[in-house]
Amino acid sequence: MHVLASNGTRNVSDDRESARPTPGSDGLEEGARPVNWSFSRKWAIVGSTSLATFVVSFGSSVYSAAIPQIQAKFGISSDTALLGITLYVLGFAFGPMVWGPASELYGKSRPLWIGYFIFCVCQLPCALAENFALLLTFRFLSGLAGSSTLAILGGMYVDFLTDPVERGISTAVFSVATFCGPTVGPILGNLAAVRLGWRWTAWLTLMGGIFFGTVAFLLTPETSEVVILRRKFRKAATRSGSSEDVLYRTRRTESGVSVFLRNYLTKPTRMFIREPILVFFTIYMSLAYGVIYISLTMYPLAFVTSRGWSRIDGSLPFLGIVIGLTYVGFKLTKVPLGIFWFGWASNPSTPWPAQVPAGVLIGCGSILVLMSGVVYLIEVYLVHANSALAFNNLTCWRKQG
Repeated sequence: MHVLASNGTRNVSDDRESARPTPGSDGLEEGARPVNWSFSRKWAIVGSTSLATFVVSFGSSVYSAAIPQIQAKFGISSDTALLGITLYVLGFAFGPMVWGPASELYGKSRPLWIGYFIFCVCQLPCALAENFALLLTFRFLSGLAGSSTLAILGGMYVDFLTDPVERGISTAVFSVATFCGPTVGPILGNLAAVRLGWRWTAWLTLMGGIFFGTVAFLLTPETSEVVILRRKFRKAATRSGSSEDVLYRTRRTESGVSVFLRNYLTKPTRMFIREPILVFFTIYMSLAYGVIYISLTMYPLAFVTSRGWSRIDGSLPFLGIVIGLTYVGFKLTKVPLGIFWFGWASNPSTPWPAQVPAGVLIGCGSILVLMSGVVYLIEVYLVHANSALAFNNLTCWRKQG
């Protein structure tokens, strides 16, 4: 990969070391550098931001519990009602193409929380919608804005975790939170929709977003040393009334909108063209994403339609996938084994205890595929990780939509 492109410019791979925020080590006090933060502070950030991401992914599937009531409310077919999930997931696909590159230029904190704030605001019209077009519009915007967490957090952890083992653990925590959301969504969503009405699926998402988002916002400062240093020089220049500071003026120029549009917004596409390993890993990970999201369809068919369970009871087997997602001790070969087991035991004459445990293998194998892929991309691309993950998210989530 360490070769010149045909136009004479350096490949993204060649710039990994040169793109490290080395200036920060010369202009910041040691205690202000993210890599020197305390152990508890670092892992408080990982835990709180992972829970905030859980709410975003939870919002993608909690809607599925409201589909029968949405059909009745707006007089639409089930296929049309499913557009609420499709558009939300498409937002997941396209949002990171902006959030990821933006975080590499403007820092992690601002793009992350701007997106999360918009995500929370979008839940209000979803909960209050009186026509289906309005509901679909804000479902798409919810996914688009909420995807800032999916696009940014992987690269954020690189800023303050220097040990590859710690980065792997942080990715595991983030991945489990991300993919427990879609499986927990139908469980809590059915409880809310049956007892309180379909609008409460959006109210639940809003309440979770406000609570976990506020906690994470208060615990998570800017983590990019380059951006921290840039802000330090900006304050110094403002206090002195001088604009002659060379570094300040250089950083200000480098962060312009034209630079973002020209050099950063196109970076995921350039990486796709120049980095075949990124393409192969993305295709591989798309299969695991698909297994998680196809379960949103096959579980209701297996337990509600075939076995005649109630909607609330029919959502409880999702707990098998949740257990598998959180207990990742099996091998990757358990993914096809779990799917085969689930299909083999899906006949209504087969007792349900023979079918539900298959979800443990499905969840366990899927999360291992996803975790290994995300960890690999982060370790290979480091400060370029968010652009790599942006393309990865585009491909994986678009397939689910």
